[in-house]
Amino acid sequence: MNISALKILLKENGSRLAHQTLDGMNWKQITFNDIYSNIEYVNSYLTKNKLINRKVLSLSANCIDSYVLECCLINLGCSLNFASKSRLLDVQFNLDFDIILVDTILDINDNHILQNLTKNKIIISIQNFKKTKESSSNSISLQNIYKIGLLSKKDTKIDKEIKINLSKTISFLESNSIKTYTMEDINDFARKNESTFNIINENEFCASLYLKKDIFSKVLNLLFIKFKNKFTNNNSLNSFIENVNEIMPSNLIIDSVSLKELINICYMNKIGFSEFTGSKIKKIITFELPDNENLELIKKDGIEIISLNS
Repeated sequence: MNISALKILLKENGSRLAHQTLDGMNWKQITFNDIYSNIEYVNSYLTKNKLINRKVLSLSANCIDSYVLECCLINLGCSLNFASKSRLLDVQFNLDFDIILVDTILDINDNHILQNLTKNKIIISIQNFKKTKESSSNSISLQNIYKIGLLSKKDTKIDKEIKINLSKTISFLESNSIKTYTMEDINDFARKNESTFNIINENEFCASLYLKKDIFSKVLNLLFIKFKNKFTNNNSLNSFIENVNEIMPSNLIIDSVSLKELINICYMNKIGFSEFTGSKIKKIITFELPDNENLELIKKDGIEIISLNS
């Protein structure tokens, strides 16, 4: 999550294709230069609005946009905490935050716990939305942050009186416990698992269906970028299933829970894993896969399975 190191990687690869995302009915291609520019715009907006040294709760899915935003927040001294929407009740009564990241404003409208949690907080939505009378005046989409950041980029300077206190940890909220990692833990984990991504051919396409909030989720996009892996993120099992035949990935990066769900769907529909997910998949990368997981359906199709460990 070192923003300077990330920007160097992005600059080196320039106009190469990095990421592909579904924009309505069309696939939008994003280059390394585009990601670099987005970092500049986000940093400009956060700095101009003095969103520095704040406590942040991220409920957003693992995607390149949320990764860029999180990196910029950490770079400006914000402490990051990650949780899934299923853990909101624990969060509501135990912790307080200044900024809350969500996938979409609709998440708030449909969840009374999240409505209480976000009251009088700054809300950043990864997906764009139209302002309504019901919308919080403190809410903004990441797309608008890009636009405002572009316009204010040249005028942005950090007030010399504001001291940035870089956070040395990130935390994951799990049930009634908090799992904390130092930045060195994150860097060590990334270095330990670099070889798995380094051997992926640059011409191969990777699909990420990584929905869990854990240490792997926070280095995954960095590893894609570092080793020039062309990739796409999926924020739900349904979106992956709907688009897998268009994506046709060679490599599937998936959390262990989603993998189990995908296997169960194949069994229920009496269909082979390769037939269901696209015949190009030759490798599955996951994290902390249980030893007793039934993988016969995948092995039958000759797909390599790599389970990383912390």
